[in-house]
Amino acid sequence: MHPDSDIDAASPIYLDHGGTTPLDPVVLAGLAERLGWPLGNPNAAHGPGARARRLLEDARRMLAEHLGGRPEEVVFTSGGTEAITLAVRGCTTASPGRIALGATEHSSTRTAVESMAEQGWAVDTIPVTPTGRITPEALAETLRPDTRIVCLMLAQNEIGTITDIAGLAPVVRRLAPRSKLVVDAVQAFTKVPFRVSSLGADCVAVTAHKMHGPLGIGALWTRAAVKPLFKGGGQERGQRGGTQPAVLAWAFAEAARVAAADTDACTRMAALRDALVAELLAVLPDATLTGEPPGPTRLPNNAHLCIPGLPSEPLINALAEVGLCASAGAACSTGKFRVSPTLQALGRRAEEGAFVRLTVGRFTRAAELPEAARRLAACVHALRPAYAGRLAPR
Repeated sequence: MHPDSDIDAASPIYLDHGGTTPLDPVVLAGLAERLGWPLGNPNAAHGPGARARRLLEDARRMLAEHLGGRPEEVVFTSGGTEAITLAVRGCTTASPGRIALGATEHSSTRTAVESMAEQGWAVDTIPVTPTGRITPEALAETLRPDTRIVCLMLAQNEIGTITDIAGLAPVVRRLAPRSKLVVDAVQAFTKVPFRVSSLGADCVAVTAHKMHGPLGIGALWTRAAVKPLFKGGGQERGQRGGTQPAVLAWAFAEAARVAAADTDACTRMAALRDALVAELLAVLPDATLTGEPPGPTRLPNNAHLCIPGLPSEPLINALAEVGLCASAGAACSTGKFRVSPTLQALGRRAEEGAFVRLTVGRFTRAAELPEAARRLAACVHALRPAYAGRLAPR
């Protein structure tokens, strides 16, 4: 334990904010208060229903302001996956065409696109650079006149690479003018500055639990009405049926407000991330950073490392046992080493070693970082002998 730290070997260290984030205390307090209010169905005419409706629509207005759009353009969903699926399937045309998607898209996007391929849609994959960037040239070579949907991530969830959507949107408009541009901003919202009004997209998906808001609530910003995944009772202007969770919608908007008010958050997270990487490289000098270098083209909270000499799954399990919460960029299944689709798109191989994602949050403390590095290094050194000779360097 560092002499100036209260972090000891028994204290859990949470560095998986890319997976989900703990609730902001301000949001938690407001959420708990409102869950006790006598709220009705926001679509009812009586008093409790009207109160719920005001809460819901105030949340819609607040969230729209933070996104840079209009309230009527915001559709509340159960999370990012539903928002992305609603955008992809909701933008399809009667006659199948082509769908283009980045090679490192999130599994929710890939799954939605695969479902459309089963209905006759042709799928084109946009290649990425070894650091995960999509260039205008690669996008231009992929698009066709009959491309109807283009799916791009604003910030890659695994390696943290940021895509210049505003720079790529004109390429889409020029070469596939009839297409809809669907953007996954789930990891980016509140970490990457953007306004939907100037992004050039048609649909943008966001969610609350990646930004210290609650699980179970997301949203789709969309320029035009999308076809619903299911009809339900016609709520959300007929685009997403089901009684809206007004309190969760309030918590989402409140989390966006609190994050926006913390104007130094991204700078602090970037400094924490850089300090963490420095600590890790000091104890594991053969580790390397995956993706874009720290700076404007990488999420401020993301550190994705390749550590040679062992696979990911045993390392992640060992880290869990010592209370260091992280996630893997590779998995081990039935004895065969494999890497994620994202890493495959980057040309990475499982034989290179363990791929580990460490993501800080607004409440991560600098005092946690040296102990996190110590635990990770201890696990690596303990596991490496068991895999000697089984994994070859790149």
